[in-house]
Amino acid sequence: MENGRIFTRDFTLDTIISFCCSLNYFTLLINITGFAAISFGADPATGGMAAGIYVIGGLISRIVAGKYIELVGRKRMLIAGLTLAVVMSLSYFLVSSMAMLYAVRFVHGMAYGISSTCTSDIVAKLLPRERRGEGLGYFFLSITFSCAIGPLVGMTLGNNQDYDLVFAMGTVMYTVALLLALVIRVPEETLTEEQSAEARSFRLSNLFQFSAVPLAMTVMVFYFSYSGVLSFISSYAHEIDMVEAATYFYLAVAAGTLLSRIFAGKIYDRKGPNRVVIPAYLGFMVGMTIFATTSNSVLFLGAGFIIGIGVSIVFSICQSIVISRTPPRRYGVTTSTFSALNDLGTGIGPSVLGLLITAIGFREMYLVCVLVSLVSFLMYLGIHGLRHGNRPGKDILQDSD
Repeated sequence: MENGRIFTRDFTLDTIISFCCSLNYFTLLINITGFAAISFGADPATGGMAAGIYVIGGLISRIVAGKYIELVGRKRMLIAGLTLAVVMSLSYFLVSSMAMLYAVRFVHGMAYGISSTCTSDIVAKLLPRERRGEGLGYFFLSITFSCAIGPLVGMTLGNNQDYDLVFAMGTVMYTVALLLALVIRVPEETLTEEQSAEARSFRLSNLFQFSAVPLAMTVMVFYFSYSGVLSFISSYAHEIDMVEAATYFYLAVAAGTLLSRIFAGKIYDRKGPNRVVIPAYLGFMVGMTIFATTSNSVLFLGAGFIIGIGVSIVFSICQSIVISRTPPRRYGVTTSTFSALNDLGTGIGPSVLGLLITAIGFREMYLVCVLVSLVSFLMYLGIHGLRHGNRPGKDILQDSD
């Protein structure tokens, strides 16, 4: 960090790398169930597994990555993850069965998990502590814009079912990210001999940051709910005859997210998380209810705008809280713990919700997602909001470990 500045050269490079990785993720996610259906005749539950197994791969790799970031170094791990991602992006061109698709998706998810864990860990180290909430908000704009552009590009490229264009786009994005990773300057931790020995051991405390688990589980439940939107919006849009509106849905999500990034981090740093997290949860539930019930294009896009505000605030603020409570040398493990549990919710969601779609239909499934997000809200209040939710983010104290 440079004298309290956020927008340094390396912060910008790290943000662009994150954008490229996330753009690949969303471009593929919006198409993978359709690719499975067209190429191999997969039903929604089977296609949902193809979407979800990617995230499960990411979950597993995040757990390992957090441990080895301390030992190998942030930059080396980032380059390794992106190199594997480029290789797996090329592998989609060779997929000839559902089993092979599952395998490619799983390993590709592992590469994404390593890369995204490293970018989040790097940015946490680059940002000044007193502006971390604000800085993370700006950093997560990389995901915001990719969340908007990725599905738009994916739906545009995939509308004619030419999925080779989708896979080519993903390969280009990871190649750009790898080139930038080679020139980024990354602050590394200097571990004592005792800390190095501890990091090499295989205790649970070296794989997980336990102080991060409660809020990470809160976000896991929240993203289980949101995964229904991520994975099935294309099929849902065809079901309710709103394909054109769905093309612009993620632009509406991105607009809501962009608005929240402007003010949410600053409010968190100065006033505490409750000022933004509680309205975000309530807005998300309202947005999901509208999304599940409307047949009006304007309301459909308005729901996306509200959902975008909720998703961006809940994720970024909860991650800011757990990072602020962590010593710098444990940032990698904390980031991997938080992201792994988030991935678990996103990975399990498509498979479970795909079964619900088969049983009760799309609209009813999305109403179930509203109830799931309510459970996450109650978890947040019990774990953090009622006791500590009014403490300014800049005043959160680190744990001693």
